[in-house]
Amino acid sequence: YYHDEAWNEYTAPDGRKYYYNSITQENTWDKPQVLIDKEGIGTTSGVQHDAIAEAQAKAQAALAEYLAQSKNNTAQQQYQPPAKKVEEKKDNTRPISSTPVSGTAWCVVWTGDGKVFFYNPSTKTSVWERPPEMYGRADVDLLVSKCPEIKKEQQKSVGDSDEGSDDEEGEDGEPAKKKSRSERKKAALLAQQKKEKEKPVRQMLEKPVDPAVAAELQAQRDREKLPLEERLLQFKTMLGEKGVATGSTFEKELSKIVFDPRYLLLSATERRACFDAYVREKLEHERAEKKRRMKEAKEKFQELLAEAELHGKSSFSSFGSKFGKDPRFKAVEKMRDREDLFNEFVGELHKKEKEERREKKEKKDYLAMLAEQTSFTRKTKWSSAKKLLENDERFKAVESSSSREQMFRDHVEKLGDESLSDIEEEAEREKRLAADAAIAARQREVEAELGDKLRERDLESERHRLQEHQERFNALLVDLVKSAEATWHEARRILRKDERYAECDLLDKEKKENAFNEHVRNLEKKRRDAFFAVLDEHSKITTQTRWKEARRIIQDEEETFSKVASNSERKVERDYRDWQEMRHDNAVREFKDLLKETKIITYKSKRMIEENEQHLKDILAVLENDKRWMRMSENHASERDRILDEYIEVLHRKGTPPPPTQQERERRRKETV
Repeated sequence: YYHDEAWNEYTAPDGRKYYYNSITQENTWDKPQVLIDKEGIGTTSGVQHDAIAEAQAKAQAALAEYLAQSKNNTAQQQYQPPAKKVEEKKDNTRPISSTPVSGTAWCVVWTGDGKVFFYNPSTKTSVWERPPEMYGRADVDLLVSKCPEIKKEQQKSVGDSDEGSDDEEGEDGEPAKKKSRSERKKAALLAQQKKEKEKPVRQMLEKPVDPAVAAELQAQRDREKLPLEERLLQFKTMLGEKGVATGSTFEKELSKIVFDPRYLLLSATERRACFDAYVREKLEHERAEKKRRMKEAKEKFQELLAEAELHGKSSFSSFGSKFGKDPRFKAVEKMRDREDLFNEFVGELHKKEKEERREKKEKKDYLAMLAEQTSFTRKTKWSSAKKLLENDERFKAVESSSSREQMFRDHVEKLGDESLSDIEEEAEREKRLAADAAIAARQREVEAELGDKLRERDLESERHRLQEHQERFNALLVDLVKSAEATWHEARRILRKDERYAECDLLDKEKKENAFNEHVRNLEKKRRDAFFAVLDEHSKITTQTRWKEARRIIQDEEETFSKVASNSERKVERDYRDWQEMRHDNAVREFKDLLKETKIITYKSKRMIEENEQHLKDILAVLENDKRWMRMSENHASERDRILDEYIEVLHRKGTPPPPTQQERERRRKETV
């Protein structure tokens, strides 16, 4: 029986009701049958219900109300028996202190018997357990840990003053008048009504302290003994052991963890934050693990596809019927995913097969194009062949330049040193020469009959014809070959198209190639001379200009240099450096000639300069008016001075020159020798 009476109802931090047995220390979310039976007996009387509502509404002003009513109680106690008066003095369940909590709508209320409860004047609610929004607050801990002594002393002083006044009235005042029977009955009725009125309040105040609040306060003191990191670790371990769901909320999972001792290792704010962090971490871990498993299953499925020897027209149904029992096939759970992976793999196979067929056809066409070229030999270069073939569609079809070159090299390795066109041309030439030789043989027979005079005439005619063919071929080169960078193979292809080429049969292949090389050398010389002339007249380029700066000028002025500069940048650089060297040598040679022509400079000049610098100034005055001096001054001033000093030193060492007649004899002697 006593165990059943020990059940009490409390409110959890999430607002739900739970029930605690103070004797068995048992917690449960379900309402015990004892409490259900008590509720079924009947509702509380109207007077008691009104008293409870009035106490809750006036809890904030309970202390003021108690002090205001204390005088009335004293007056009423005069009409009650002394035993009743003593009983009323011992009633310490009334509120003695009410302190508002900053930041909340709650007040902390202390009663005369040292108990504390919480009152919300906004909602007119009074509770014994601490509201959730007041958990973990140091100021609230301080308010509930110690009863305000000042209030107790005031209450005590008020009680003593009332008792003193009663005693004085009893001692010094007049004796109390004897009340009538009706008055005594009326006073007794009022006292009984007051006692009935205050009974619910006393029952509420005498209600035992919420064990959850007590446990929370004790846990707050215990937290100081453990570091935060260890408490967080134990709390997360508890969440894992209790099987907290990933997609759930703190409120839904509270029933699993609230009765575990580790639940109180953290404050309310820290619990929720740790719970949210744990759920996030667990969710991320589960996602990563699921992603890893899916990736591994796909990789195994890809291995199965690679081993299945599929082709571009394979079907998923045949593949599934053949490999449906393979663990790698079952590793991918959804049939739709399996089919998508299969279609993707087969699609790639189809593309690959199609690409291989296309490449095979392109290679076949490219080799056919190479076979059509009659001018190729074993020595044909790729650069010249590429210029010849680059406009052909079969050449463009092969996208890889390395593949084009490799197939070309494989093709020309099988060819001879002479091209088909050379062989055909030589055969035609020999045929024509054979006909001419037959005619010449007949003529020789005739000449043998006519004598030596006619033979000499034929030889002269033959030399004349050979010279005529040479001149005709040279004219053909001048008309058709304009670039010094042309090759013999490229030029010969162009020359053959001209009908005059067949009129040069007396020139064999070697003579024609030699004539072409000589023609190209002449073109290159003319181009270099024109390039040097442009450099000589250019205002921004001198012999001291570096190649890097000169290259930038040449590239910027493309119209000026396009006709005289080579297409190869390396060759342009070589020509530029040759021009610098040539102009420097010319300037030095002309300056030395200027010194020899200057009569003021003699073998005495060094001694005269050492004695008086005026002689040097006279020499410089004569030289400075000459262009050859100014040219050296612009680009080679230091070298100019060195050459002048060396010249004066040489004249000084030679001394007095011989007389002119002796010089003439020496000159003639050397010529004779």
